[in-house]
Amino acid sequence: MYTVHFYVDERGDAPVRGFIKEFNKKSRAKIGRYINLLERHGPDLPRPYADQVRDKIRELRVRVTDGNLRIFYFFFIERNIILLYAFKKKSQDLPVREIEQAERNMHHFLDQYRQGKISL
Repeated sequence: MYTVHFYVDERGDAPVRGFIKEFNKKSRAKIGRYINLLERHGPDLPRPYADQVRDKIRELRVRVTDGNLRIFYFFFIERNIILLYAFKKKSQDLPVREIEQAERNMHHFLDQYRQGKISL
Protein backbone atom coordinates (compact mmCIF):
# COMPACT_ATOMS: atom_id res chain seq x y z
CA MET A 1 0.00 0.00 0.00
CA TYR A 2 1.19 3.49 -0.89
CA THR A 3 0.36 6.78 0.81
CA VAL A 4 -0.92 9.69 -1.28
CA HIS A 5 0.03 13.26 -0.37
CA PHE A 6 -1.15 16.49 -1.96
CA TYR A 7 1.61 18.87 -3.02
CA VAL A 8 1.23 22.25 -1.27
CA ASP A 9 2.57 25.35 -3.01
CA GLU A 10 4.28 28.38 -1.46
CA ARG A 11 0.89 30.03 -0.74
CA GLY A 12 -0.28 26.98 1.19
CA ASP A 13 -2.66 25.82 -1.55
CA ALA A 14 -2.94 22.20 -2.71
CA PRO A 15 -3.61 22.56 -6.47
CA VAL A 16 -4.92 19.02 -6.96
CA ARG A 17 -7.24 19.22 -3.95
CA GLY A 18 -8.63 22.53 -5.23
CA PHE A 19 -9.07 21.08 -8.72
CA ILE A 20 -11.02 18.10 -7.41
CA LYS A 21 -13.33 20.34 -5.35
CA GLU A 22 -14.54 22.02 -8.56
CA PHE A 23 -16.39 18.88 -9.69
CA ASN A 24 -19.78 17.52 -8.75
CA LYS A 25 -20.18 14.82 -6.11
CA LYS A 26 -20.31 11.94 -8.60
CA SER A 27 -17.12 13.05 -10.38
CA ARG A 28 -15.31 13.65 -7.06
CA ALA A 29 -16.25 10.12 -5.99
CA LYS A 30 -14.82 8.66 -9.20
CA ILE A 31 -11.60 10.66 -8.84
CA GLY A 32 -11.36 9.38 -5.26
CA ARG A 33 -11.77 5.78 -6.45
CA TYR A 34 -8.93 6.26 -8.95
CA ILE A 35 -6.70 7.74 -6.25
CA ASN A 36 -7.51 4.72 -4.08
CA LEU A 37 -6.51 2.41 -6.94
CA LEU A 38 -3.23 4.30 -7.18
CA GLU A 39 -2.67 3.87 -3.43
CA ARG A 40 -3.27 0.12 -3.68
CA HIS A 41 -1.35 -0.63 -6.88
CA GLY A 42 1.33 2.07 -7.00
CA PRO A 43 3.58 1.76 -10.05
CA ASP A 44 1.75 -1.42 -11.09
CA LEU A 45 -1.46 0.47 -11.87
CA PRO A 46 -1.82 -0.11 -15.64
CA ARG A 47 -3.29 1.84 -18.52
CA PRO A 48 -5.97 3.06 -18.92
CA TYR A 49 -5.77 4.21 -15.28
CA ALA A 50 -2.19 5.51 -15.24
CA ASP A 51 0.70 6.13 -17.57
CA GLN A 52 4.27 7.44 -17.69
CA VAL A 53 4.57 11.04 -18.89
CA ARG A 54 8.17 12.26 -18.63
CA ASP A 55 11.05 11.22 -16.39
CA LYS A 56 9.55 10.78 -12.89
CA ILE A 57 6.23 12.38 -13.80
CA ARG A 58 3.27 10.03 -14.25
CA GLU A 59 -0.41 10.66 -14.85
CA LEU A 60 -3.61 9.34 -13.35
CA ARG A 61 -6.16 9.24 -16.18
CA VAL A 62 -9.77 9.83 -15.12
CA ARG A 63 -12.77 10.13 -17.42
CA VAL A 64 -15.76 11.93 -15.89
CA THR A 65 -18.94 13.40 -17.36
CA ASP A 66 -17.17 16.73 -17.85
CA GLY A 67 -14.33 15.19 -19.87
CA ASN A 68 -10.89 13.66 -19.44
CA LEU A 69 -8.86 14.65 -16.40
CA ARG A 70 -5.20 14.17 -15.75
CA ILE A 71 -3.57 14.23 -12.34
CA PHE A 72 0.22 14.35 -12.45
CA TYR A 73 2.14 12.67 -9.66
CA PHE A 74 5.46 11.06 -8.79
CA PHE A 75 6.68 8.35 -6.46
CA PHE A 76 8.73 9.49 -3.50
CA ILE A 77 10.73 7.85 -0.72
CA GLU A 78 9.23 4.80 1.01
CA ARG A 79 6.01 4.22 -0.91
CA ASN A 80 4.77 7.81 -1.01
CA ILE A 81 2.94 9.36 -3.95
CA ILE A 82 2.85 13.13 -4.36
CA LEU A 83 -0.09 14.50 -6.37
CA LEU A 84 1.40 17.54 -8.11
CA TYR A 85 -0.97 19.11 -10.57
CA ALA A 86 -4.25 18.42 -12.37
CA PHE A 87 -6.09 19.71 -15.42
CA LYS A 88 -8.92 18.93 -17.79
CA LYS A 89 -7.51 17.47 -21.00
CA LYS A 90 -8.98 19.12 -24.11
CA SER A 91 -6.81 17.73 -26.91
CA GLN A 92 -5.24 14.45 -27.98
CA ASP A 93 -1.74 15.39 -26.81
CA LEU A 94 -0.67 16.40 -23.33
CA PRO A 95 0.07 20.13 -23.37
CA VAL A 96 3.74 20.80 -22.68
CA ARG A 97 2.89 23.71 -20.35
CA GLU A 98 0.87 21.37 -18.12
CA ILE A 99 3.74 18.89 -17.88
CA GLU A 100 6.16 21.73 -17.13
CA GLN A 101 3.90 22.97 -14.32
CA ALA A 102 3.93 19.50 -12.78
CA GLU A 103 7.72 19.45 -13.05
CA ARG A 104 8.00 22.87 -11.37
CA ASN A 105 5.77 21.65 -8.56
CA MET A 106 7.86 18.51 -8.16
CA HIS A 107 11.11 20.48 -8.00
CA HIS A 108 9.60 22.90 -5.49
CA PHE A 109 8.44 19.98 -3.34
CA LEU A 110 11.89 18.35 -3.48
CA ASP A 111 13.61 21.63 -2.58
CA GLN A 112 11.28 22.14 0.39
CA TYR A 113 11.85 18.55 1.53
CA ARG A 114 15.66 18.84 1.27
CA GLN A 115 15.57 22.06 3.28
CA GLY A 116 13.54 20.34 6.00
CA LYS A 117 10.56 22.65 5.50
CA ILE A 118 8.22 19.71 4.93
CA SER A 119 8.18 16.10 6.06
CA LEU A 120 6.03 13.10 5.34
